[in-house]
Amino acid sequence: MKKHISSFVLAAILAGGSTAKAEPSFGFGFTYVFGGDWAIGVRVFHDDEPESAVLALGADYKFGSGSFRPTVGAAYLDEDYYFDFSLGYDIKAQALDYGLGVGAAFETETPAASGAPTITDEPTDIVDTTCLSAGGAAVACN
Repeated sequence: MKKHISSFVLAAILAGGSTAKAEPSFGFGFTYVFGGDWAIGVRVFHDDEPESAVLALGADYKFGSGSFRPTVGAAYLDEDYYFDFSLGYDIKAQALDYGLGVGAAFETETPAASGAPTITDEPTDIVDTTCLSAGGAAVACN
């Protein structure tokens, strides 16, 4: 059992050590724990970049067993939601379990502009700097 706990702690430390430059984001959602239990929980993601894969640390409350479950896992983070796969430790049963979760994501970075010009319906003032002569050729205006 100590081997499982030490592996969990080591994974959490390694995940936490690689996040020094990124800004975290947060999530709140539901998890299906394999074995037939449902949980509600919170997540902290190592980065706030939307549309990316991130590491996640969290905690769940399992409804069926009435126990808490600290978790570590991987997630897909979008602007306002996430999907995750988590490895958790059921404190009451003292056993490892796996879960799939979905929830709302907060504090994510706003996606960058695409660089395309913005088209508006408002007319623009265009000044014509050429004049046409009687023959149709462009000449300088007076």
